Amino acid sequence: MVTFKKIIRILLYSIQIPLDFVYCYWYLGSWDWSWRLWGFPLVQKHSKAKITLGKDLILCSKPEKNSIGVFQKVIIKAILPNAIIKIGNNVGISGATISGSNIHIGDNVLIGSGVLISDSDAHPIHPDLRNQNEYIISKPIKIEDDVFIGARSIILKGVTIGRGSVIGAGSVVSKSIPPMSIAAGNPAKVISQIQNVDYYLQKG
Repeated sequence: MVTFKKIIRILLYSIQIPLDFVYCYWYLGSWDWSWRLWGFPLVQKHSKAKITLGKDLILCSKPEKNSIGVFQKVIIKAILPNAIIKIGNNVGISGATISGSNIHIGDNVLIGSGVLISDSDAHPIHPDLRNQNEYIISKPIKIEDDVFIGARSIILKGVTIGRGSVIGAGSVVSKSIPPMSIAAGNPAKVISQIQNVDYYLQKG
């Protein structure tokens, strides 16, 4: 049944669509009907960098649109000329930061509120080199299909998170996680494996 509130929500979003169109073309160079922007993200992109976004993308920068709220906008940064950030289909991102030069996020991925994904240290480790950008270490990040990254987690350089895995809220992932695993902690470690779907249906 279509309620009055639902009709109002649809009308309000239809007003937002032209604004989303202009914003996405200005900052990303593309736009798709299937995207949903709840509040404008912050996008910083070098003119020679590439940010590729799949279909059915949801970017949530509004606290009321997330079950635990968000404390920042979605931030996507590809500020180096050779940077490539690729995000697949049916991905949901809430108030998270994705910053780097080589980040690949697969299909059906959920990225929780306040997550940080960065493929570099941002500054050299040694204090004598701290302000010399040429010594910054960067390694690609790959998040495979069907991954769920819990709120406030940090994904560090060189990490691959295997298909279907879950990262517990507040984790710091400094090493790769195998497929169909549940990992949590600082540093994140595998604490169990994801069972066959029948296991969870029986528990429910």
